[in-house]
Amino acid sequence: MLHLGNWELLFLVLDEGSIARAADERGLERTRLSRLIAALEKETGVELVERIGRRLMPTQAALEIRPKVEPLIASLHKSLEDLRRGRSMESGSIRFGAMPGFLQTQVVPLLAEFQQAYPGVSFDVIGDDDPSAFMRGQTDLMLYYGPVNQPRLVEHWVTHSTFVPCASPLYLKEHGTPLAPDDLSRHAGILYTGKVRPHSQVLEFAGQQKSFGWKSQISFNNILLAKTACLEGCGILLDLPLHHCFREILEGRLIPLLGGWHIPNLDNYIAATKESGRLARVQLFIDWYIRRRREIEGEQKRRVQERYPFIADY
Repeated sequence: MLHLGNWELLFLVLDEGSIARAADERGLERTRLSRLIAALEKETGVELVERIGRRLMPTQAALEIRPKVEPLIASLHKSLEDLRRGRSMESGSIRFGAMPGFLQTQVVPLLAEFQQAYPGVSFDVIGDDDPSAFMRGQTDLMLYYGPVNQPRLVEHWVTHSTFVPCASPLYLKEHGTPLAPDDLSRHAGILYTGKVRPHSQVLEFAGQQKSFGWKSQISFNNILLAKTACLEGCGILLDLPLHHCFREILEGRLIPLLGGWHIPNLDNYIAATKESGRLARVQLFIDWYIRRRREIEGEQKRRVQERYPFIADY
């Protein structure tokens, strides 16, 4: 009598008006279904089904009890579905692609943090300086500058990037500090040339844009190598992402330059393929990642602009 599944079968019989049709729908033997209904009637002590012509109809007792029992059945189904979704959400593998520099310094710590909360989720990580390499289907989830508006991807905006023109105190002591874009023609430039993003030939500030040139330059296709060159005093790096330099700025090992002139910002995106985006664990990570990146980058910018207020205008 306390088995909600038996009551659900009874209500199905009453809806169908036939034990045979209800048994066929649920893949049960007709005699077994008849015995289950008889057992309910015996335990409740009341008749629940009566035959009128060729159709089975509910008795008054069945009509009275149904509105009380059906919400319990619906609640049970919801609880079981939540349990199944929760388990599937917190287990399984995610193939993940991103730029190597960003992976190394920013994403790997977050993957470890996520797995502390959801140890059943595993990651297969691909790092490549060319985002198209992991956007052709090799990964379920990917990070990049966007949007790219590919029909097979579901894109989610994360944050605006912040590119900070920087140089080391050593370089500035030997070569002086540029105050405006025109001053860069007397300085050495460190150029990042990787395929991760487009490379601007202008700086912008307060709605203005200016082109720039260098006295000499050195190029790197890896942003962390370009950052190392900047720290070693090789020149000025105009497009160093804040997440790659905020610690060095706070420690005084890199100095933001140009009083607000900066490389035009880009937008950071996380995307899933349409197929993998239907997986609960993938959507779980997307929501978690967006929240954590916004928290982290917001705190980084807040701390740096306390020392260099013009960064607030980037």
